[in-house]
Amino acid sequence: MATIIDVAQQAGVSVKTVSRVLNNESNVREKTAERVRAAMKALDYTPSTAARELRSGRSRSIGMLFSDPSSGFQARLHHAALTACSDAGYFLAAGIFDETAENWRRQLAEFLARTRVDNMVLVPPLCDSDDLLQELVDHEVATVLISPSHAPEGAHVVRMDDYGAAREITDHLLALGHTRLGHLTGPKGHVASADRERGFLDAIRADGRAQVREDWIRPGLFRFKEAVAAAESMLGGVDRPTAIFAANDETAAAVCFAAGRMGLRVPDDLSVAGFDDAPIATTVWPPLTTIAQPFDAMAEAMVTLIGETPLQGEARWCGKTLTLPHALRPRASTSAPAS
Repeated sequence: MATIIDVAQQAGVSVKTVSRVLNNESNVREKTAERVRAAMKALDYTPSTAARELRSGRSRSIGMLFSDPSSGFQARLHHAALTACSDAGYFLAAGIFDETAENWRRQLAEFLARTRVDNMVLVPPLCDSDDLLQELVDHEVATVLISPSHAPEGAHVVRMDDYGAAREITDHLLALGHTRLGHLTGPKGHVASADRERGFLDAIRADGRAQVREDWIRPGLFRFKEAVAAAESMLGGVDRPTAIFAANDETAAAVCFAAGRMGLRVPDDLSVAGFDDAPIATTVWPPLTTIAQPFDAMAEAMVTLIGETPLQGEARWCGKTLTLPHALRPRASTSAPAS
C-alpha cells in the first residue's frame, strides 16, 4: 500500500507539499499540485484521515531526534524538553535516528509523516549535520540546534560556552592548589569535546604554575568503560596527577570507580571534576564537582524560538543564536591536594 512518503518521492516534492494538496490549500502552485495528484493516481494512493486533518498553521508538536538517548546529556535535555513543551502547550515527539544508515532520508521522512511535526530539535552530534538540516529545510521544518559547532542559515541555535566553562572548572582545581592536572577528553570531532579540552589547556597555560602533560590527556570518549581504562593508565604509576577533569560526568564517575579500585581515595588522594551535571553527578559518592548545563533554560528557549518562527512563505526569518549561562557546582569530589 502506497504511503504519503511514496507520493512525495514520486512527485519530487516534500511530504508537507503533499499534505497541502490533500487539504486543498491555496499556497501550492498548480503545476506542483497536478504532479502530486498524478503521483497519487499512479500509485493508487488513498489519503488517510490523519493526512486530511493536517492543519494549515504551525503545529503544536515538536520533534526531537537522538542518536544516543541513554547518555546523561541527552537524557537530561529530553526531560527538560518534556517539561518545557508541557508548560507551553506543545506535544514532544522523540525518536532515535541513525544518520550513518543508507536510508537516513527515508527514516526522517517517515518520522515527519508519522508525527506530523513541522518543528524539530537536533542535539549533538546530529546538530552538526548540514545534510540533515538541509533536508529539514526542504521539508519546511523549523529547526533548533542545541550546541552545534556553527550557526548555519535556516535554523535557530541554543548553546552554552563550553570553552569558558572548561576554563572555569580548571581554574577551580588550580585555585585549590593542584598543579598536576589530567584530562579525559570526549570523542574526536565532537565540538564540545574540543572546546572543553581547549579551555582546560588554556587555563593551565594562563596560570603558569602547572605544565601541560600530553601523557595526562587521554580519550574518555564520553563512555564509562573507555574512561575506566584511560584513568587506570593515567593513575598507574607513582608519577600521577592529583586532579582529573573529565569532559562529562559519566567519565568523571568512571575515574572515581578506577581510583577506588586502585586504592586511591577521592578527594583525599585524587580530586575529580566532571561536566554537564547529569543525574550520575549526584548519585555517585562522593558527589561530583561539575559544570551545570542550563538544561531547563535551553528547553524553554527552544520552545520560545519555535513559537516565534513564522510559517514557511509567510515571512522572511533569520535564525537566532542564544548563549545561555552555565554554573560551577563545587561538591565533595574536589579538595586541596595532599601535602
